[in-house]
Amino acid sequence: MKNTKRNSKKEKAPFAQRHPRINFMIGLALLVILVLAVILLIWFVFSCLGNGIEHLVDFLKKFVSTTDKVIIVAMITGMVSIIGVVFTSVIAKVIEYQYNVKKYLYDKREIPYEQFISIIYTIMEDTKKPINKQMTESDKFKMMSEFSKGLTLWGSNKVVKKWLRYRKAAMENMSPERSLLLLEDIIFEIRKDVGQRKRLGKGDVLSIFINDIENITSR
Repeated sequence: MKNTKRNSKKEKAPFAQRHPRINFMIGLALLVILVLAVILLIWFVFSCLGNGIEHLVDFLKKFVSTTDKVIIVAMITGMVSIIGVVFTSVIAKVIEYQYNVKKYLYDKREIPYEQFISIIYTIMEDTKKPINKQMTESDKFKMMSEFSKGLTLWGSNKVVKKWLRYRKAAMENMSPERSLLLLEDIIFEIRKDVGQRKRLGKGDVLSIFINDIENITSR
């Protein structure tokens, strides 16, 4: 009975498990056949291309020798014109696409960037108020968090990195002077991102808010 059960289990097992060596040999043979078929296919394609090129060259030689020179020149000129028009159209489409992408990003970045400048003005004006009327840390955190949301999605890589640098420095209890300079650095990068390529000098933006900016930039 036990032998009968073992024999039945062997019969139910897949062929690969019952005859692993034969299965390996079959797989190897199929692989060799596949490789040979691919090589033959590649050889056939290249031979066809070679014959096609030879026929094309022969046709061009006959065409040039039997066709009037004026017609040949006209055809070459027409082909060059067509290629030029197609090439120009492709380049124009690429430039148009890049412009549309930049414009789309500019439009999206406008909101968080303006929000950041508004936050800076709000904070600067808040420092001039009496302590009991100044914003709480919770209010400042909400403003910064709202700005971070828009920046995460639409801000350029450099602006995001500079913002993260400021956040990291803020958690390390940096001095007020360093805080202002890092914020100004973010403003410089935002201006650059919206097309203001010429960078202002250190402290130029801060001088809009602070009268004695020289005392900060000289430290």
